[in-house]
This record gives sequence, structure tokens and C-alpha cells, in this order.
Amino acid sequence: MGIGRGLRFSVLGPLRVAGGDRPITITAGKQRVVLATLLLHAGQEISYDQLTDRVWDRDAPDDPRSALFIHVTRLRRVLGDRGKEPRLIRTHGHGYAIDVEDDWLDLTRFRRLARRAERAAGEGDLSGEADLLEQALGLWQEPVLGNVPSEVVHRDDVPQLVEERMRTLERWFDVSLTLGRHGQIVGELLVAAEAHPLREGLRAQLMVALYRSGRQAEALKAYQDLATLLREELGVDPGKELRALRHAILNDDAELATPGMAGQRVHARVVPRQLPAPPAPFVGRHDELARLDDARAAGGPVVISAIAGGGGMGKTWLALHWAHRNLDRFPDGQLFVDLRGFSPDEAPMAPEVAVRGFLHALGVAPGQVPDQPHAQASLFRSLVATKRMLLVLDNAVDTAQVAPLLPGGGTCAVVVTSRSWLSGVTARHGARHLALDTLCDDEAHALLTRRIGASRVAAESAAVTEFVALCKGLPLALSIIAARAAAQPRQPLMELVAELRDEGLGALDDDDPSASLPAVLSWSLRALTAEQARVFALLAIAPGPDLGPYAAADLTGLPLGRTRTVLRQLEQASLLSRDAHARYRMHDLVRRYAAERGPADTAALRRVVGFYLRTMRTVDMVVHPAAPVVELDLPATGADPAPPHDIAAALSWFDSEYPCLLAAQKTAADHGMHVPVWAIAWYLNNYQERRGLLRDQLAVVQAGLDAAARLGDPAAEARMRRLLGNVSAKLGRYDQAMEHLTHALRLARETGDRLAEARAYRAIAVVLMHQEDYESALDQVTRAQQLFHALDDPVAEGDALNDGAWYAAKLGRYDVAREGAEAALLLARRTGSPGVEGTTLDTLGYVNHLSGDHARAVQRYREALEIQTEIGTLYFVANTLVRLGDAYAMLGDHDEARAAWQRALSMYQQQGRAQDVARVRRLLGQDPSR
Repeated sequence: MGIGRGLRFSVLGPLRVAGGDRPITITAGKQRVVLATLLLHAGQEISYDQLTDRVWDRDAPDDPRSALFIHVTRLRRVLGDRGKEPRLIRTHGHGYAIDVEDDWLDLTRFRRLARRAERAAGEGDLSGEADLLEQALGLWQEPVLGNVPSEVVHRDDVPQLVEERMRTLERWFDVSLTLGRHGQIVGELLVAAEAHPLREGLRAQLMVALYRSGRQAEALKAYQDLATLLREELGVDPGKELRALRHAILNDDAELATPGMAGQRVHARVVPRQLPAPPAPFVGRHDELARLDDARAAGGPVVISAIAGGGGMGKTWLALHWAHRNLDRFPDGQLFVDLRGFSPDEAPMAPEVAVRGFLHALGVAPGQVPDQPHAQASLFRSLVATKRMLLVLDNAVDTAQVAPLLPGGGTCAVVVTSRSWLSGVTARHGARHLALDTLCDDEAHALLTRRIGASRVAAESAAVTEFVALCKGLPLALSIIAARAAAQPRQPLMELVAELRDEGLGALDDDDPSASLPAVLSWSLRALTAEQARVFALLAIAPGPDLGPYAAADLTGLPLGRTRTVLRQLEQASLLSRDAHARYRMHDLVRRYAAERGPADTAALRRVVGFYLRTMRTVDMVVHPAAPVVELDLPATGADPAPPHDIAAALSWFDSEYPCLLAAQKTAADHGMHVPVWAIAWYLNNYQERRGLLRDQLAVVQAGLDAAARLGDPAAEARMRRLLGNVSAKLGRYDQAMEHLTHALRLARETGDRLAEARAYRAIAVVLMHQEDYESALDQVTRAQQLFHALDDPVAEGDALNDGAWYAAKLGRYDVAREGAEAALLLARRTGSPGVEGTTLDTLGYVNHLSGDHARAVQRYREALEIQTEIGTLYFVANTLVRLGDAYAMLGDHDEARAAWQRALSMYQQQGRAQDVARVRRLLGQDPSR
């Protein structure tokens, strides 16, 4: 089978697809539902009705088969299943099926390993059976299909998968206990029993493992916990077998001894076990857990992992969850201490206090503890030097607090959590730094489901989705919301959503400081210097979701070098995060908390808006060097970044800063900065046009027009009206476009601005072209071209010549059109104007197409696409793709035609161009109303 070779599919966790060494992203949720359903029944034919139920539940469209066809077609394209037989996803009379080989899908690999384990058991090879079962279980991750948005899949399919895993897990526990591996599995049993508290067989296995590990009291408590739960939830007692097991443990029954002990009784060793209970529920963090495992496996003098993250990020949860999963690796005990580094009412714990606590836990009598702290630390290191122990040092404030608590030998492991990075611990003691970030949406949803209950989450899915969006993956915020929802089972979740939406952090406050997000955040701020606190507060009011060091320097008024230092300090305090491009971001809830602490600093906002405007002007000159430069009074207050070296770099700057630029305009408007409002619209125009961001452009330019009107500046108003006319025409709003453009023309004439007059003529011609009045359009653009020539603006003249060629082609005057387009092409190449060159090549292709030379048209269109794609003029790329498809169709190459139209359709949809979307759907034979 050739199709699909190299693909790997995973359904035993979040749905994932990989092609070779790279992940394949399936962004559409409904396509993930289709793929998951087919993979769960690989090799079987799944009917349209079954797929419809899973994709839409009760809200199926009028023609679900056609909708399914579209989803399957797009899914095939993503997977590289491009129509050659045999197909990966095949169609049959009543639905679809997917054919995958055994090694492509983790579910088939899991079942194959389970069958091999059964054969090993039949041959008496218990060790082999255990190893195979462990390999099979290693393929699973939680949450199963958590990124597949289908209530039916999670109701009908996922429970069967989970039950299959649990049966395999219980088999592995049984075999491991038979082999005497109780110490290796006790941590896994604790986690499994917590996740599935009503499975009595699992609880029995846990009790045996705990007893054989010398933890008789914990084994009896495990029984009592289940008995209490059964009585409260179901009104029943544990079963006969479990009661018998409890009796045997109480009586230290010799039959409970591990194999190989020849009937000897198990007696507990006195070892410290100070770990708090494992967090429940615990979701996600698979990569972080793996990195902790890697740190432990690496060995060394002392294996340390330093987990850093902001308040409420789940550092302690992660440390405890990992610790409980690895209890078997530390048979000599586990020590835990809360160092109170960020406590609401206490100073950080002195390290000598923690050392004395450890000595007591290790059995040192009070009278044997030395008086001097250094002697106490030496004794502690001596006692643990050769032991296999785990130390969890929670909530540390700095390296000085941690260093005296580190063992000196190489057999212990230490996990430290802190809101600070503890760079000294990583630099001097070889710690593995682990920065903890927020949960992803799937993990957040899984946490709420585990806490609130799957049925309630399914019944109020819209509220849960909004909870996830508002909490932005912050574990403490999610836990507070979940606890309140669980405590008020009859209260609609949407009421809690409204409270969180309206009150913000106030809705996450609580009398218990440890369960109050504002309180937890306040503890972090207490550790900041005055300068750090001021910068932190200013960052909270900065426009946009993130910012770079240069913008931050203008915002704060600090020199660039000092700004970088303070940003780094705030990052190390886990109050900021930094991405690979050195852009800093604050969690939304943290940002809201900081912003509420003081009024906005208008002077700081003016500085940062000025930075964005200055830089936009510089970058736009690289993108469009022939564009008129608007002179503005923008004094530089700090070091500005160097100009981009080419168009690609300039567009990349706009891409990364775009949300901030939109936010800067809104900030300027909110604070009455009218000149920056319209100037930002002016300098965003070329970028938004290239990227096809028409709806954004409409809003931005409308704001600019409002600001220009408030200023009473006719020149600025003329610019904004012309831009507004251009974008209105592109969106098909021709009456509005003509109104704005004729007004702009009148203002240009009144102010004597001949360049603005010429641009208005050209823009009016475009509207007339859309209204199919090609004669009038040609007349208007000829006026523009003559004015541009008189004003010695060859780039603008080339644009106008090209427009005139297009209108002549529409009128059937192909020789005139070809002559005008070739003249425009010469001007474009002479002036080094790739934008004009690209559109002119497109026009020449169109002329060839209309005059019947379709092969030459394809060549010209491809030349145009190469340039348009290189310079990022996506608006024009989509148009040229449609015409390329037309030319291919005339040549009879229908596969290439459909491919070009499909690409254009996707771009039109992204650009919000409804009329163009309908037109291309008709070309593709689709219903244009969808």
C-alpha cells in the first residue's frame, strides 16, 4: 500500500497525526471527528448516518452527505491522499472507511501487544507478559481524544477505549504482583485508584502492593476510603473478597507474602513518607512529566529539577504527581517541606528549620541534633548520603534557602518548586530548569470535566467553553471555578461565567488565601523592587497581547539595556513569559490584576503609540517605497529597531506586531490622540491590502476618518476617505465607495493636492470597473495616469497604465490593452516596483486568455503568482489563482483548474470576500449559498 506510507496515527490520547518526523495539524474540529471515528473502526465501513451523528450530534445540516464529502476531501488533502488508488480513505456505497496497516495506528499496536501478552501468559512466561503489557500501556495518554469535539464520540466510543485500557492495566498489576514487583507499581496503583475509585479489583491490588511495601496502615486506609465512598455514594459495603483481604492484612496473614519469601511475614521498615496526597484530578503535563523522568534518568551527583512558574500555575501539583508516580524508585523514603517562599502571612522558612524537620523525620532523637546549623546540615547529608530518597522542596524563595537542603550523595533526587527561576540552583548545582506554562484548552476542559462531571459539562458545554477561554489555562483559576461549581450543583454554570466575565479577579477571590487568585498574585508582587513593580504595572496597560523590548523601552521611558534587564527579572519571577522571538507576554488574569492596581499612565501610552507609529512609517517605506510619506511630529524617546532589510522582513514585522498595531490605534482613540489614529490607518493600509485583511482595514480606516474629522484636517480626511472608498469597493459596497471617493476628490481639489486628486480618479475608476462601466473607468484612470505623468510619479503612473489596460481588455480592445500593460511592465521594472510588475503580468495573462492564447496566459499568471507570493500581496494572489484556473479549464486540464480554484476559495474565505467565495464555489460546482 503506497498511500499513507510514513503516516502515524494516535487515538489513545489526543488525536494526533504525524507524517515522517513532522506532526500534521488538522485545524478543523469536524475533520478531527471524522478521522477519529474512522480510525476507531479502522478497516470497517462507517455509514453516513454514523458519521453524521458523531460530527453534528443533533444539529446536522440539511445535506450532511455533501458536508461530509467536503470534510473528507479536505482531510484527504491534509493527509496526502490525493486521488490515486488505492486510497487511504475510501468511499463505499453507504459511507467511508480508512485502511491503515498495523504499525500506523497506536490502537492496533496496543491490541497486538495485548494479544502477544496473552500468548506469553499461556506459555508461562510471566515476565514477558508483564513487559508486553507495559509496552502496550505506554502508548496511552490522557485525555483520550480530548481534542475531538464530539459528544457522541465521548459518550459511545471513549468509554469503551477506557475500559479496554483498564482491563489491560489490571492484568499488568496482577502479573507484576505475582512477580513480586509491588514496589515498582505502587505509585501507578495510587494514581489509578484515585482516578477510578469504585473499581474494587484495582483497590485490592493497591492494598496488596502497599502491604508488601511495608505500608500496612496505608493499605487499611485504602480499604476504609473505599468503604466510606461506597456507603456515601451507593449505600453498599465493599465486596466479600475485599473484606477478606482487609481481614488478612489486619492479621498479617502469611499468605499475603510476596512470591519468593517462602511464607515469611512482611514487616514495615520505618522510613519517612512525608509527601502530601497526590493532586486530584491531575490532567495533562505529559511533556513536563517526561522531562522530570529524563532528569532522574540522567543521574549525576544530585539529580535536581527546578520547576518554575507563576502563582497558581500548578508547580506543586506537578511535583507531587510525579513524586507519587515514582515512589517505587525511592524505597528509603520521601521528604517534603513547604519553604513558604511566597507566603501571605509568614516569612520564608529558614533552611536550618527545614533541616531540623528532616532530621526528626529520619529518626534522629531531639537530644542527638547538633546545636549549630552547619553541623545539622552535615548530619543530614551523612544520613541520606547512600539512601535512595526523594526530597520535594516546595515554594522556595531563592538559592540560598535551597542550597543547605541538598544531599551530598548521588542516590537521592530533589525536586524544587519556586516562582523564581533559581538560576543559582541550575548554575551551581546542575539542576534541570523546567518552566511551567498554562494548560492547553483540551487539558483545561479535561480538568473541568474531572471536577464537575462529564454529564454536567456535556449539558452546559457553552458555559464550560467560556470558562476555558476566560481562565486562559491557569490551573488555579480553573480549580477555583470547578470547586465552586461542584459545591453548587444546581446553579447554572452560565451564572458563574457571567460573574467571572463581569467581576474578573473579584470572582476568583476567597477568604482562604490559598484558594484566592488575587491573594496568590499579591504574594509575588511583594518580592519586586520599586522599579520592577512600576514596569510590571506599565506592561499591564500596554496595547496588544505582547510587546518587544524596543516598545517596552518607550513605554517605560527607560534605556533599552535597562529595559531588557527588568524584563528578564520579571520573567525570572514568573510574572512574564517570553517566546522564541523575544516578545514578552503576561497571562490575561495576571495582566488584569496588575492593571486594576492603578490608573493608566497616559504619558507612557503616548510614548508607546509614538514608537509604533514611528516604526510603522519606517517599515512601510520598505514595503512600499513609492508611497507618500506623511510628516508627523514624533520625537524619538528611545532606541528604535533597525529598518528591515527587505520586503519579506518588513512584512514579517507587520505580521508579528499586527495585533499590537490594532490595539495601539484603539488606545490612541480612547485617549483622544487623533493624529496617531488616522496615521496608523494610513501606514497599515499597504500591509492590510497585501494580506487581504479587508474587514480589519474597513474598521481601522473608519476610525481614522472619525479622528481626521474631529481634527478638522481636510488633507487627512481626504486620505481616509480615499482608503475607505478603496476597501468598500473591494467588499462590494460600491455606493458607499463612490460616496467616499467623490468626497475625497472634492477635498483634494479644494486643497490643491494634485497627487491626491490623481489617486482619487484612479480609485473611482476601480469602482466603475466593478460596476462594469468600463468606458467610464477607462476615462477616469486616463485622467489619473496623465496627472501622475505630469507629477513625475512613474510608479503610480505604471499602476494607472495597468488599470487602463485591464479596462481596455474588458472592452475587447486587446491590442490597446496589451500595449498599455507592456508599457506599465517597463515602468515597473525600470523603477523596481515588484507590486506593479506582479499585477501587470496578471493583466497580460488576462489579455492572452481573452484573446484565446491560454497556454501563454498560464505562463503569465504563474509569473505573476511568483512575484505576488514573494512580496506577500495575498489579495491579488487569490484573484490571479482564479484566472489561472480559468485558463487551465480552457486547456482541458481540469485537475489543475480545480486545484487553483480551491486555493483561491480558501484565501477568499480567510479574507472575508463573500461575493468572490460564491463565485468560486459556482466554478467548483458547489452550492454558493453555503
